[in-house]
Amino acid sequence: MIDLSVHLISYNNEKHIEQTLQSILKQKVDFTYEIVIGDDCSTDNTLNIINTYALKQPDIFNVVKNEKQLGILENFKATLDRCRGTYVFDIAGDDLLKSEDALQKMVAVLQNDSGLGFVDSGFDELNESDNTVTPFKNNTVINGAKEDYKNAVLLGTVSPIGLCFNKAKLYKHVDFDVYLKMKLTIEDYPILVDMVMQTNFATIKESLHIYRVHDNSHSHQRNFENHLFHKNQMKTLFDYFSIKYNFSKQITDLYTQNLNKELLFLAGYFEKKALGKEIFKKINLKTYNDYVHYYASQYYLVRKLISLKKRFLTFM
Repeated sequence: MIDLSVHLISYNNEKHIEQTLQSILKQKVDFTYEIVIGDDCSTDNTLNIINTYALKQPDIFNVVKNEKQLGILENFKATLDRCRGTYVFDIAGDDLLKSEDALQKMVAVLQNDSGLGFVDSGFDELNESDNTVTPFKNNTVINGAKEDYKNAVLLGTVSPIGLCFNKAKLYKHVDFDVYLKMKLTIEDYPILVDMVMQTNFATIKESLHIYRVHDNSHSHQRNFENHLFHKNQMKTLFDYFSIKYNFSKQITDLYTQNLNKELLFLAGYFEKKALGKEIFKKINLKTYNDYVHYYASQYYLVRKLISLKKRFLTFM
């Protein structure tokens, strides 16, 4: 019997995957675990690096290269279906377990309360561009009230870095078939919403992980079309959940306000004049930043000045 499955989906992670695997293998635990990997047709050296480790410890590794590229959600589900553990810890191929007892602490919480659907925990954010670290980046939400955490999940502001799930409850409460039919490229938000709305959960109030930010990561690609596509998918999901779980007007209004501000920022960052004008009109209570982002969307000089100011402040 396997107590924990470390669930990892990979795609072109050759720069980071070895550190990720090493952070898993150095864990000190008193239970059985496996590392289940689904490689989505990497075109670099990722799979070779993984197989080097898998050949040394075949009793721990369960590695499959997909016959065709599945995309994030389908690969997540296919890899999850191969997990044999009672619990499932999900880690990205470029993130790290920070402490050697991270897995032990997460599993202990779930073992002590069979009613929990999942446990979340803290993380440090490592920005590769300037090699800076923000310690315990999600401190506020992890140490906050449960209702505040739940609302943050609904609004899509919880970063799913340190999540460990009860696998049986994951299958019971998450509508994977529905999300696959929707052809989503997002897996974390729908899973977490279903779990937070239908199960009890706990948080570990310390940083156990390192979340790596770099330009090649899926969530940080600097491309307007990718950002806009992601925002539209999130809006589709939010509307779906708003009906399914009867969200309050306060939550729906706050989501709309946050979305408009994020879109205005993108319009300013990428100088999208039409989008900037459209979104600026929709924001009722405008802040100083809203005006800055709007003018940046309309005038290249403003956008250039903002960029130079940010660069200047970086070296101060």
